Amino acid sequence: MAEHNNSDDADAAFLNALKAEQEMAEAGQKASELREESEPTSHGPEVGAEQEATFRELSDQVEEGNHLQSNESKDTSTAASGATSLLPGVAVASPHDGPSSVNGSAMGDSSVQLLLNANLGAGPNTQESSAISSPSVTPVGALVPDENNNDPAPHSLSVTTPTVGSNNNDSLPVSSATPAPVNAPSAAVPVQSPVQKGNANIANKRKRLPQDIVGQLEDRIAEDPRGDIDAWLALIEEHRKKGKFDDVRAVYERFFVVFPAAADQWISYVRMELANNELQHVERIFQRSLFNVPNVELWSMYLDYIRRRNNLTTDTGGKARAVVNQSYEFVLNNVGCDREAGRIWTEYIQFVKSAPGNVGGSGWQDQQKMDSLRKVYQKAVTMPVQGVEQLWREYDQFEQGLNKLTARKFLQERSPLFMTARGCLIELSNITKGLRRDTLPRLPPAPGYESYEDYTKQVELWKKWIQWEKGDPLVLAKEDPASLSTRIIYVFKQALMALRFWPEIWFDAAEWCFANGMDDQGVDFLNQGMAANPESCLLHFKYAERLEATTIIEGGEEALIRKGQLIRKPYDDLLNMLYEQVLKIQRKEKEELARIEDAFELTSLRNAEDDDEDDDPSSAATRAAKDAQVAALKEGTKAQLQVMTKTISAVWINLMRAMRRVQGHGKVNEALGGSRQIFADARRRGKINSDVYVASALIEYHCYKDPAALKIFERGMRLFPEDENFALEYLKHLVAINDITNARAVFETFVGRVTAEKARKVYEFFYDYEAHYGELGQVYKMEKRMSELYPTDPYISRFSSRYAYKAVDPCSFLAVVSPAQQCKPKSQTISPSAPDHPRDGRDHRDHPQAPPTAPANGRTSSPKRPANEELSDSSEHQRPRKLHRPDSPLKGAAGRRLDQQKRAQQQQQQMMQGRDRNIPDRDDGMHRGLGRGGYQQNQRQPQQHQPQQMQMHQPPAPTQLPDLIMYLLSILPGADKYQAARFRPEAMVGLLGNINLPRDVQANNQPYSYPR
Repeated sequence: MAEHNNSDDADAAFLNALKAEQEMAEAGQKASELREESEPTSHGPEVGAEQEATFRELSDQVEEGNHLQSNESKDTSTAASGATSLLPGVAVASPHDGPSSVNGSAMGDSSVQLLLNANLGAGPNTQESSAISSPSVTPVGALVPDENNNDPAPHSLSVTTPTVGSNNNDSLPVSSATPAPVNAPSAAVPVQSPVQKGNANIANKRKRLPQDIVGQLEDRIAEDPRGDIDAWLALIEEHRKKGKFDDVRAVYERFFVVFPAAADQWISYVRMELANNELQHVERIFQRSLFNVPNVELWSMYLDYIRRRNNLTTDTGGKARAVVNQSYEFVLNNVGCDREAGRIWTEYIQFVKSAPGNVGGSGWQDQQKMDSLRKVYQKAVTMPVQGVEQLWREYDQFEQGLNKLTARKFLQERSPLFMTARGCLIELSNITKGLRRDTLPRLPPAPGYESYEDYTKQVELWKKWIQWEKGDPLVLAKEDPASLSTRIIYVFKQALMALRFWPEIWFDAAEWCFANGMDDQGVDFLNQGMAANPESCLLHFKYAERLEATTIIEGGEEALIRKGQLIRKPYDDLLNMLYEQVLKIQRKEKEELARIEDAFELTSLRNAEDDDEDDDPSSAATRAAKDAQVAALKEGTKAQLQVMTKTISAVWINLMRAMRRVQGHGKVNEALGGSRQIFADARRRGKINSDVYVASALIEYHCYKDPAALKIFERGMRLFPEDENFALEYLKHLVAINDITNARAVFETFVGRVTAEKARKVYEFFYDYEAHYGELGQVYKMEKRMSELYPTDPYISRFSSRYAYKAVDPCSFLAVVSPAQQCKPKSQTISPSAPDHPRDGRDHRDHPQAPPTAPANGRTSSPKRPANEELSDSSEHQRPRKLHRPDSPLKGAAGRRLDQQKRAQQQQQQMMQGRDRNIPDRDDGMHRGLGRGGYQQNQRQPQQHQPQQMQMHQPPAPTQLPDLIMYLLSILPGADKYQAARFRPEAMVGLLGNINLPRDVQANNQPYSYPR
């Protein structure tokens, strides 16, 4: 009962606030007009924060307290934590439970080993982040002996995975146990995101001197950190040329916050440190970049560095070789499935071959080397990498050189997998033809602008590759599902390196992870995608929905409050970014207007110096050009602001719906605010359109049957008096609740306020209502008014619409009363080159035909098509005579059988002709001596028999298999159900090729004895 009273009090307070706003609507109309004049950058039917000031004063009397702050600062700093276990093979406990995340362990084992030199200096204590999050399993440190260290006891290194630029607070940071060196860069990674910092620096932008190249590049980066990639690269090169390596490092740190997967820039960073012999910096770069950048070249550089620091020539104890071997396994577990990783597999095989021992020997070391080499070969030949055929040939030689008996066994086991890998490599090469595997992502061009088609083509190629991997071409789903998941995650990450700013790829990756039970990886993908695309509604909506679906409510009202705050966080982040975009657009407009004014003043001064006359035509032309530029600029800004207003309104509407599902309608200015608190916050922040009022009113009506819905509609009608979409929704609601009197009043008020073109939708809706549910006199009145307003609209269309029901228009129905006359098939036009076949489809060869007329030159037309009569008189246009070409002879047993059939047919034809000669022709004397007629008759007879000869030359149709055999073939299981021993394809082909088949059993009429 108490809850019911509280709900009634909240409803009364909400209605009182709306009533107070309605009473002040007329008083605030004049102030609203003055504000519109004072705000030249405000466009379209939207409500600004100032426009709600008058009504907020009255609402605050009922809605006491401070509203929820939505503009929260983002703290991207991460706490340092380190691994304590440093011995090879000892795993460090992960702070995360569950399966591995997107980057580290998704590619290899659950305990990956990052093998770096243990004798480190330390790095700068700066904030480190990464866009592709670290694995949920901390990699194990390993012993890396230093060639310059004589201490047999190795040092330890605490290694964790980086989280550069990620907004996920659960990701693991990098920690180092040693102090920072003296030459560490003093500039730390900014806490504020680059986009936010760039927007903040635009307002404080100052004019730079022409020689201040660094300052100009910094201004370009601050204004457009994600789009102006050339400015980033030019700034790095400018500092590098001047030898300011600390500044280069500082720029790199900022650059990798925005582009954490830029493999080429990571490689350049490593090469710079290697050139300066800053090995400590090199090792820290590898710690931060390897798990986030699945690039074969970067991982190959890591292998080169490991081999450089571990000299095998002076390795007497075998420690250096063990470290290099573990490094190879670590690299191949992470990027060994890449198509470009064939070179690493080959290098690893050569490294194993260089180990102590002889392949084929009898010692334990020889046997160990043979087993290691076989294991690497068997894994390499099943990967669709470049050079897999060469690897197979080497493996064949390796097994044949050991033992020919065991070689057949091992080769037969791996041959089907190799054939599958080779076929997949060819298929993958065809699918990815034209694909550019860029590592430096670019912003997608707007539709209709330069490079948009090329960008979308690249997106489609990446999607084809992803879909191809999902189809399991290597048949791994049953035998090795973990490898299948690894390959799919890997190709997603490859696509995100090039399409980082395309939210659909992030969405697809997260959705695939959710569908396959990898929830942690899916959430990581969403967090990383939102960090890369902070204004993406798609990713924020998906993340908020995921939170809403997976968060369990326990604890009553407090749990609802916590869940509401959790769900609202991504919406608030999205709204903050969208409002910043609005401010940026307005700020850009002011700057452009100031630039146009400065240019106009400068031009006016020059014209004044040249000519002192006031009525100079050039001044008028300059002023007209300036006005045109200003008008075009304002129109463009207006269009952008309208798009932003619609987007912001849609975000508020979806947040309102989500909070209604979690907290109900709630109470304004209380912890359990619900949908009403969202509606109040949206009105306070402004930049919304009438859609927010419509959505709030419909929620109140459909979910709670609350009379506040009409109050909200009335309030919106006063704020948006000329918005035809809002008026239409208002009318629909009034008709739905059967309040026709108020509906007619709203209709008349609106159509009398706006132009005829804006009122067209409203007229059409109300005309349909009158036609379906009103009186005929009202319908005639509406038709008369619409005919005066829209004289070009045909009356028959308006009349037929009255009698239409949904998609059925009976007025357009055409009855078929005479099918013979009304349903005649279309006549087919016969081309001149087509043969003259009878239309009825019957054979007319036995019917008498008029003898064809021979051409003047004595040639006959081709039997394939008749000659062209129009060109028959002109010899220069005569086409060459075309004769029937016999079928090409077949070779082998099939050809011999066909020759025997032809001979039999010819003998039978000769016997028939012999019988015909004995029968006298009654027309023979009639046609003898008729030179031209006899010639034509003789020419006609071969043409009549020619189709029969052509028909006899055709091979017989294949015989249909018996029903029992067809049934047997239908019940055989598929190839994927076969689990027994697999046959070698080349051996089966050889067996079938060597079978001695009978040539012609029917011709010999003798039983054939098969060889034993």
